[in-house]
Amino acid sequence: MHTSEVLQSTDFVYWQVAGDGEIAAGFEAFCLDYHNLDRVGVVSPCLEDGILHTGIALLALTTAYYDIQRQRADEFSTYPQHFAFVGADEAGLRSRNGSVAGDLAGVWDAWSWLDVWPSHKWLTTDPTAVSMLKMVFDNQINRLFWPAAWRPKPDAFQLPAYVRSMLASDLKAVYLYSVVPSPRQDSAELLGIAGTTAVAQIIDECLSNLPAAARPLAHEQQPAKQWYRRINVTGFLAELADCFEKES
Repeated sequence: MHTSEVLQSTDFVYWQVAGDGEIAAGFEAFCLDYHNLDRVGVVSPCLEDGILHTGIALLALTTAYYDIQRQRADEFSTYPQHFAFVGADEAGLRSRNGSVAGDLAGVWDAWSWLDVWPSHKWLTTDPTAVSMLKMVFDNQINRLFWPAAWRPKPDAFQLPAYVRSMLASDLKAVYLYSVVPSPRQDSAELLGIAGTTAVAQIIDECLSNLPAAARPLAHEQQPAKQWYRRINVTGFLAELADCFEKES
């Protein structure tokens, strides 16, 4: 799927939370300091997580990328540097309903509908914080989506201290996804995004391409609006300090 053929920037609406209410915002508020060479990574412990909770945001970032390409040429054949890091164990890919078996080409069709393509951008790893952070580091991600409620178990090894230092320099933004806004929360950096019918149709197609083990749960929980908490990179890495060796 090349979404440049069906989506425009006007297909997305943004909000910021202010006190107990919401105010309209623009793409710039959602994605500070965007650049078409941004390398975006979605940490998805289970196959459906990233599609379900970051699909609209990924399509918005993809459309921003294509807007720049449209300014340069009438025709183009290129894709943004967006990556999916999906949890897998010895039994295979994971879903909320268990392991996912079968034809992997079909499994990845769901992500390709979000223009996370070609196939070298679909990567599997152990569903641990260390393994996911290693993927983020190895693929030079600078804009990261991470599940807000995910509390991964400790890993058997730690990443070198220099990895933490380099991530602190290279990461531009970290978004916690699957956030539920509450008046009791600090509203700073709490951002919402929704899409038009055209966006919803693409998300539906993504979900319909998920394997049976993931699809029913995904359809039951599909959100009309996605919320994110953009957090300080230093604070994010501090919360995951146990994933790194201490500096000598």
